Amino acid sequence: MFWRNLGLIALFLLGVLLVVILFLRWYTHHGQSLELPDYIGQTVEVAAKDAHKNSFEIKVVDSVFMVGKEGGVIIDQNPKPDSQVKQKRKIYVTVSKHSADQIPLGRLPVLYGKSYERKTKELKQGFEINTKIVGRKYDAGAPEHILEVIYDGQTIVSTDVRKDDVLIDKGGTLEMILSKETGGSLSMPDLSCKSYDEAAFQMQTLNLIIGDEIKDNTVKNIDAAYVYNQVPSPESRVYTGDTVKIYLTQIKPADCNEN
Repeated sequence: MFWRNLGLIALFLLGVLLVVILFLRWYTHHGQSLELPDYIGQTVEVAAKDAHKNSFEIKVVDSVFMVGKEGGVIIDQNPKPDSQVKQKRKIYVTVSKHSADQIPLGRLPVLYGKSYERKTKELKQGFEINTKIVGRKYDAGAPEHILEVIYDGQTIVSTDVRKDDVLIDKGGTLEMILSKETGGSLSMPDLSCKSYDEAAFQMQTLNLIIGDEIKDNTVKNIDAAYVYNQVPSPESRVYTGDTVKIYLTQIKPADCNEN
């Protein structure tokens, strides 16, 4: 009986010792730190499978649209890659969006009549919106300024249009028509009886260019000379940038109105 009880006690103590050893092994392994993999650049699906194998859990907390990047790709994670973490740690990630963010036209800066060079930088840097010049047309104002904005086939900005409710994709392209100095049609003014200085000033104002200056044998001082003929003739259609030929005489023609 004694030896039997002694054997039972020994078995009991051995069992307790084995349980303690197994518990200590489990506890030590359970609290062990693991190196966190780098999931940036992977799709959420692929990262989630790998995380599950390592007893981690992927949690998507934010999504951001990035021009040129496919959707569902991890672009940031917390904790950072290579961090020492425990098992069953949750990894919070930010992923790229599948569809572009949309910006109402009303949130963009005023475009009509503004410098293309300046506005194209603002749109690119501030809103990630591209621009493209698709044409130019004459305008009396400064050249290379925005006259029309076209998006998805429709004019959304012009002299009398601004469709503030139109949604523009981040990464999208606005097509623009800019102003130019030449090309405007106008009626040729009558330069007869004007002094050379008056005629030159008027041509400059209308963006016309004085070309040939035909002087008769009386002209000694061109600044004080008078126009008595011109080509093109008065009231003919001309375009800004065209060249005008004028005929000059020193003595004011007799048929000129003294007023």
